[in-house]
Amino acid sequence: MEGDPFDAFVEARYQALLRGAYLITGDLHDARDLLHDALAKVYVRRRSIREPEAYVRTAMVRAHVSRWRRARREVLTDRPPETGAPEAAVADEQLAAALRELPPRQRAAVVLRYYADLPVAQVAAGLGCSHATAKTHLTRAMTTLRRGLAAEKEAVSDGS
Repeated sequence: MEGDPFDAFVEARYQALLRGAYLITGDLHDARDLLHDALAKVYVRRRSIREPEAYVRTAMVRAHVSRWRRARREVLTDRPPETGAPEAAVADEQLAAALRELPPRQRAAVVLRYYADLPVAQVAAGLGCSHATAKTHLTRAMTTLRRGLAAEKEAVSDGS
């Protein structure tokens, strides 16, 4: 008897999904919780889902936004967790720190657009907002990232 295709999908894509969750949350433990909650929700509907990865990503973003709305505060650190964080696609620690400084919806928009390489329409669907709102989140996030990274670059070059 063959195993469940969803199990094979999770085994094959777990690390990539965890990296995405880490980039969204900024915390390894929250990322694991977020991913596991999303996988549990998707598992129930797995037979009717054509693209499980997109569905899981959307579930993660929506769950994260819901948590953020409920709590209305977030605890971010300037250091990665002591336990081995997943290898983030973000090689530059300054960029990772700048991402953690973004508001949750802007961070989710950037991760979906530039890390998951989704078109703006799918970013909007993942965030549950209009196309124009998704573009606004992306524009504001990129402006903030550029400004923060430019200031960091100036500080480094002045200190030399």
